[in-house]
Amino acid sequence: MFCSQCGKALSDGFRFCPGCGKHVIPLGVSSNGPNLQEPRTTVQVQDADYWYHRALTLTEKSQYLECLECLKRAVEVDPKHKQALYALGHHHLHGQGTKKDPPTAANWFRKSAELRFAPAQDKLGLMYEHGIGVAKSATEAIKWYALAAQSGNHDAQYHLGVMYGTGNGVPTDFVKSSEWLLKAAKQGNVEAQATLAQLLLQGADGVPKDYEEAATWLHKAADAGDTQAQVTLAGLFMRGKGVQKDLEEAARYFSLAADEGDPGGQQGLLFVNRLLGRWTISEERLPGEEEWEFDIRRMVESSRFSFDPPDEAE
Repeated sequence: MFCSQCGKALSDGFRFCPGCGKHVIPLGVSSNGPNLQEPRTTVQVQDADYWYHRALTLTEKSQYLECLECLKRAVEVDPKHKQALYALGHHHLHGQGTKKDPPTAANWFRKSAELRFAPAQDKLGLMYEHGIGVAKSATEAIKWYALAAQSGNHDAQYHLGVMYGTGNGVPTDFVKSSEWLLKAAKQGNVEAQATLAQLLLQGADGVPKDYEEAATWLHKAADAGDTQAQVTLAGLFMRGKGVQKDLEEAARYFSLAADEGDPGGQQGLLFVNRLLGRWTISEERLPGEEEWEFDIRRMVESSRFSFDPPDEAE
């Protein structure tokens, strides 16, 4: 392997050249990843896509600095490389290979967003919504969310749906909120699925209650691991709203949430197990439960064993 700058022989790996001191990469690597069988010219090595794809291979924490240097090289070669610009924003926002610097991150995201890169538009909207690295502005947040959402970005569609639902930066409009949430939910956005379900459960101006539709989206969010959706869906199974009443399914979804430490899941599981005649004694305190409360609860639970538990058939 040889340095692409001075031609000096190099050992395997990405490093600074001992000959010229440049942060270089060995010849014979393709833009899609290492390929030592394919010689590369200097022009190819300097290609922006090459540096960007090389950066994508550097995912370990110890490689963040090298990754950052590759991204910088990419935008030096092509100042309009929107993916590299976005990635530089990500590195500065999270302090990967450099110190955390939200204002600098916002500048990189803006460059990418102005090139119509939807993920950057969504990220810039998020920074404006919460005042991260920029002056807080719901109006600017809406502007960037809308641009990304119209391009089909499901994260932006979810964020825009929430903005309309809360009246943040725009007049409250539950119909528009539900429309954007639905677009995101159909693309598999779990937060949108859970939020849309809650809107359908509660109903709002222009959005009638629909337990069956809510249960459909809760199923998707719950199966994707959303604990709040698991608890809410379990409650529907327990009461038979929007779904056929099924205490076993209620117990299953409460259990999934309980396993993740969700207090609602833990308390719901205890309750539904009592309905099913499964008498148990708790071994751990619930979150926020005092020791004396835990002791009393265990006493109540253990007192059940002085009576015959009801038949499973009952």
